[in-house]
Amino acid sequence: MDLFRTKYVCPLGIKFRLSKLCLDKKNKQLIGLILLLSPFISPLAYAVNNDPSELTSTTEYNQASIIELLKTAETYRLIDQQKGIKLANKALQQADTNGEALLCADAHYLLGDLNRRIKNTKQSKFHFLQAADIYQSINAEEQQVLASVDYLHTFSTEGLHYLVEDKINDIIKLAKQYGHAYPIAMALIIKGRSQYKLKKYEASIEQYSEALNYLTESDYKIQKERAETFTKIAESYKRLKDRTLIGTAYKSALDIYTEIQDRKSMARTLNALSEVERNLKNYKVALDYSLKSIEVQQSIDDPIGLAKALSGAGIIYRLIGVYDKSLSFMYQSHLVYKQLNHTKGLAKTSNQMGLIYTRLHEYEQAKSFYNLTINLPENQVETKTLASALRELAVINIDSEEYESAKQKILRAHSIYQEQGDKLYESITARIIANIYHAQGDDDAAIIFYKRSLTLAVKAKDKLYQLKAKIPLAELLINKDTQQAIELLKSSLVISTSINSTSHMLYAYQELKKAEKAQHNYKAALFYAEKELALSKVIEKQKNDESLTLVKAKLYSHKKERELAALKEKTQRDALELAKKTSEVALSEQAKRIAELELSKNKYANATLTALLIICLLTVLFIYRRFNDSRKLNKQLDELATRDPLTNCYNRRALFTFMNEAFEQFQPDQQYCIVLVDIDHFKKVNDTYGHNAGDKVLCEVAALLQNTIRKDDITVRYGGEEFCLILADTLPEQAMRIVENMRNKIQSTLFNEINITCSFGVATIQDNATTPSELIHQADVALYKSKTLGRNKSTLWDSKITEENTPN
Repeated sequence: MDLFRTKYVCPLGIKFRLSKLCLDKKNKQLIGLILLLSPFISPLAYAVNNDPSELTSTTEYNQASIIELLKTAETYRLIDQQKGIKLANKALQQADTNGEALLCADAHYLLGDLNRRIKNTKQSKFHFLQAADIYQSINAEEQQVLASVDYLHTFSTEGLHYLVEDKINDIIKLAKQYGHAYPIAMALIIKGRSQYKLKKYEASIEQYSEALNYLTESDYKIQKERAETFTKIAESYKRLKDRTLIGTAYKSALDIYTEIQDRKSMARTLNALSEVERNLKNYKVALDYSLKSIEVQQSIDDPIGLAKALSGAGIIYRLIGVYDKSLSFMYQSHLVYKQLNHTKGLAKTSNQMGLIYTRLHEYEQAKSFYNLTINLPENQVETKTLASALRELAVINIDSEEYESAKQKILRAHSIYQEQGDKLYESITARIIANIYHAQGDDDAAIIFYKRSLTLAVKAKDKLYQLKAKIPLAELLINKDTQQAIELLKSSLVISTSINSTSHMLYAYQELKKAEKAQHNYKAALFYAEKELALSKVIEKQKNDESLTLVKAKLYSHKKERELAALKEKTQRDALELAKKTSEVALSEQAKRIAELELSKNKYANATLTALLIICLLTVLFIYRRFNDSRKLNKQLDELATRDPLTNCYNRRALFTFMNEAFEQFQPDQQYCIVLVDIDHFKKVNDTYGHNAGDKVLCEVAALLQNTIRKDDITVRYGGEEFCLILADTLPEQAMRIVENMRNKIQSTLFNEINITCSFGVATIQDNATTPSELIHQADVALYKSKTLGRNKSTLWDSKITEENTPN
């Protein structure tokens, strides 16, 4: 029997010879199976001993020449798909002419894969379907399953995931009937991918997890597929926001990539793990993963992966407050994207650098980076990235009171999120629009947008952003519909407790105190004031704990930097030592040349420094004259900035400046009291006599308070009809005598022909207040106690003050 001794090295490493026995159906299936699986297993080179053009130049077309054509076409699968298509089409033509059904199917399958790689979906779909039909006709079930899976996959690339989900079950059933593990796994993975695209994330995890049971062989290709399946599971958990299980899946993938030494996938998975830990606020672990990712990326050719890793490190450094490092890493990432002309990456890193400069309060720099994103070609920038830049610019504009500019940008961002159907970010932008209207004094429009923000946050099922809309909405409703405001605030307390958001609990307590006070329910107001005070202490402790975590992360980053610097220094020392041993003379001449250059440099440096010194002296004289002129003006401006224009008392800004200084310089034996004064029924004064009369009363009361206290004591208009007095070096008993004197004077004095009384609350720093806000809270609680006792009273705060009844 004649043998064609053309030798074939298949990807499985099996060598065999083709003979006329290959015409037997069973052997033809074997050849087809090996050829078919070759694209799915490691892309090892084929040994081609003959030039295909020589094989096909003869008039006799035989099976061996067709196989050689297919082998050669396969070698072009990754490097030149068009040439591979040309050779595969020639093989297909020969196989069809000679009635070689299995080789026809193999050629169709290879053409399907080649066309898929050049994104020719129509041709890819046609060839995979032809391959599946032919394999079915010759009972080559395993090949039929793989071709069918790839045929359905083409529908996924067109976004027709529902068709895949509808048809894939038949393929899985056939694959399980045939019994080979790899085709079953591939069919399950395609089903999981379609369910992921249809947002059925739990179902996709179920399919991927089942596929893992069939990906158990130690072969490189199988293990890589297994690692990629773990990555797909992590992506599904990411959509479900289950951060713990995201990390578990990524770690399983990393273990496999490390074992098979797929360094590109290792680096990208390390970066993904860094992001997971960063979101969990495990900054130390996140930084470790990130720096390892960068280290691996720098040893391979994957510029996009490197840019992502650098950006990830930059974000971590920003979150722990190391802004110089953050900028350095982010800028390196930006440069990589710029070299690659990668517009999407440029936009994202521009936004990140904008955030860093915002944290540094360098708003002009921040705006320049956000504008860089906005000015990039819009069709090349992800819409969400563009919307983020517009949103952050709007926030900066609000802070600088450029409300119309802010409104223009945030409305554009809002429109983008609406088009995307992103309810969460639509809620955020609606809230920012409400903030703008509130700042412009249009509270009715603000209420409309706060309500819209709340509705969208509910649809997005995000409790945090429900709180961010509810509480400011309630704040505006206090003077319009107090009962509705109280209901919103009480529901906010329930939500903030469920998600352990202490900052929003505090905000709700503050607004509830105002709402109850507006209804003259001083017992309830006192209750919420005490809740506010207690929670403030808890939050202070939390801030200290968070600060400690950030400090640890910073120390860890410095440790890593020192280790890296030490390693670089050692490498440099070793290199210098080697150079020294091999070329002592060269080093000596180099040192001599450097010394000569140093002397020359010093000579010119001295002359330059002399010239600079003269220039500096002249500049100093000019600046000194300008300084003297501006110092007087600045003093006047500072005085205006700290004074209330109506009463000429100090304002709240000055109050906290004075109190912060006092707390910083506080000594254990120091006496220090503050007094909160509230004019009783002041609203009736305005309603009965008018606001002009009310303003005169305020001025006269302020004058009486200022004249009653000592020269070094301070009077502050705290807000509305409330005043605050700072009594330095004053015992609590002395403070109460001063306050009683004031109270008696006020009740016996006619202010613009109007009788009024005042309530007083006194607090002393000796009662263990640790911050100015806490001391003011104590005075506030004492003031409310005076109100509940019938007004025109003075109360000294102590820890035993409690409400008799708590509000419902």
